[in-house]
Formats: sequence, structure tokens, C-alpha cells
Amino acid sequence: MVFKIRCDRSRRYFDYWKSLPREPGEILPPRSRFLPEDVPELLSTTAIYELVSPDLLKARLQGTAINERFGRDITGENYLDYVAPERRASASRAFWTMAQHPCGMHAILTHRLTSGRDVLVEALGFPYINGEGGNPIVIFQSNEIEVPPGRKLRDEGELSMILLEGRTLIDIGNGVPVFVE
Repeated sequence: MVFKIRCDRSRRYFDYWKSLPREPGEILPPRSRFLPEDVPELLSTTAIYELVSPDLLKARLQGTAINERFGRDITGENYLDYVAPERRASASRAFWTMAQHPCGMHAILTHRLTSGRDVLVEALGFPYINGEGGNPIVIFQSNEIEVPPGRKLRDEGELSMILLEGRTLIDIGNGVPVFVE
């Protein structure tokens, strides 16, 4: 499937991920190769998730721009708690598919805030090898798109729900599995 990167930060992350060294024959880079000092301009819109179980996608780190958009920091919380209830199983499967059949994911999402404002977001994520031998790790860029001129990211509301507008799995050298929403 074809996807179109709409945000410069997402493009920078895609290029950075592709450039990370891998062991011979490995599709995925180790998490330890993601070096914040290499991409400081991306850190405020970076989110790191640990895939603990099908019911728990733990937010390990959330950048400051995401915190401002959400109205709070969800680090340590379950990402699935913010996904529309009817979509939680599908969202979990998408994350686990990225780790188990290594592939990337490009998604357009609506972040619904308690203030009533909807925010259109481009999310681009890739799996990494957890060098500590633990649970799979997925790192995303999460960038607001179609921002009206002059509007700040800070909102008085908090994130109440994440809605999917579209998702594309990305072939990173292992093919793309069939994924049914």
C-alpha cells in the first residue's frame, strides 16, 4: 500500500529510522541505536511504547509537544485507554503486528479533546529490538497536521479519545502482512 508522509518531522524520522545500523541479516535496529542527540528536533513529538500484552501498550515516554496537545502526560499509562472502545482490539493488533511481522505503520488519527476540539495527527511508527530482552518496543512520531496559522498546540482540554482516520502498514524488508481492521 502507498502512504504519503505529510509532516516534515515524520519524514525526518522515517529517514533517521532507515539510517540506523542493524546487525547483518536483521531488519530491525536495536532500541539502543535510537539516539536522542541525533534527532533533537524530533524529541518533543516522539512517543515510545512497550508492548506488554494485548491489553496493555504502556507509554514509556511522551514528548512535550504531545503532552501539550493531550493536556497531560500519559507516560506510564496504557495507550489503549485512550482509543475508542470499539477499536481497542484492532489498535492492539496493529501494534503487535508491527513487532511480530516487522513492519512500520503510518496512520492519520483524530485526537478528541475534552474541550470539544478535534486535532488531526499524523503518526509514523517503527518497531525496534529490545536489547534488554524484554517486551517489544515501538517508537512513533506524532505530529499535528493542518494547524491553523497562529494557533498554539496548548489546549484547555485533555485527550479523551483517539479515533482512526486511516492506517497503512509499511514494508521495511519483510513484506506487509494482511491486516483487517
